[in-house]
Parts: sequence; C-alpha cells; structure tokens
Amino acid sequence: MTGMLLVLFNIALINIVAWLTPGPNMFAVMNASLTGGRPIGLATGFGVAAASFLWAALAVLGVRVVFETYPQGFQLLRLAGAGYMLWLGIKALRAAFAGTAGGAGAANPLAAGSRLVAFRSGFAICAANPKATLFFASILTAFVPPDASGRLLIAILLLCGALGVACHSITATVFSTPVLVRWFERNRNRAYAVFGGIFCFFALAIIHDLLSG
Repeated sequence: MTGMLLVLFNIALINIVAWLTPGPNMFAVMNASLTGGRPIGLATGFGVAAASFLWAALAVLGVRVVFETYPQGFQLLRLAGAGYMLWLGIKALRAAFAGTAGGAGAANPLAAGSRLVAFRSGFAICAANPKATLFFASILTAFVPPDASGRLLIAILLLCGALGVACHSITATVFSTPVLVRWFERNRNRAYAVFGGIFCFFALAIIHDLLSG
C-alpha cells in the first residue's frame, strides 16, 4: 500500500508541475475564459482534460507501441491539431492588427461559440500538444512500475483524470474573474495579438518538428 501511495503521489506531483508550466493547453483555457467567460473556459478545460485522460490511458495501456509501429496516424493527429492552432492564431492576429477587436460589441475572433465547440477546441489542442504527448508517453510511464497491478493502473488513470479537470477548472475560474475580464476588455487588441502569436508559435513549432522528423 505504501508503494502504491508513493507512485500516486509522484504522478500527482508531476501532473501539477506540468499544469503550472505554460503551454498550449493552459493558453487555450486562459483565452477561452477571458474571451468567452467561465462556462466556455470550463468547457475548453474539460476538453483538454478529456484528451489528457485519453493520452494517459494510451500510455498506461502501452498503446505507445502502436504509435511507434504506425507513426503516420500519430503524425496526422498532431498535424491536424497544429493546423487548428495556426488557424486560431491567424484569426486573432488579423483582428488585432486590423483593429476590429476594439469595440465593446465587436465580434470575438477567438470565441468558441458554444460549450460543445469549446470542448472540441480544447480536445483538439491537447491532442496535438507535443508537451502532452511527451509527458504521457515518456515521463508518466517512467513512474509506472513494470509490474503495476490492474488496481494501480486504474487508480493512476482516475488520478490523472481528476487532476486534469481540477487544474483546468482552476485556470478557467481565475481567468474569468471580473478583474481580469475588465483588463481584457480594455486591452482587447493587445490580448488578441499575444494569444495569436502564442498559438502561431506553438503551431509552427509542431509543424517544424514534424517536417524535421
């Protein structure tokens, strides 16, 4: 029992550290919360958590071997997500530099539209996130004992799922507070330029990695 608790503690710790390290997942939830409010931010966070849970399940079940044997499917998945992030980034940059995001009633170039769309957006971004794939395929599996019991594997999956929901819910809650939303309303163009640049950077980094690999 002590060994099992130690494994779960280590996995919880590295999950929290990964969440606190800025990346596409966190910026997606931040953007959704600021531009769409808490419900959209939470839906995006749940999408990220769902994709993270899927990656964790694949890693724990050893499906990484399938991706290593048939890398084309894995590469196509990352390419699709990178294309989506690049599309979001270009939309935001066009709005920022055209000055169309400044008015109070202006259309939001990054608005998800609905909770379902926000969920899909979060899922797609996390599915293509190289940080997430590296984390679950390499770092997470390094903490899973080779002789792990079925009970421990289930506990690891449940822990990863719960932490994903909790951590991204915190991000959505913090970045949808009135203070930050008012700041965003006053600095729409700058915020869109920052978010657009970040999404384009991550997308181009993924594409470069795919082409150079």
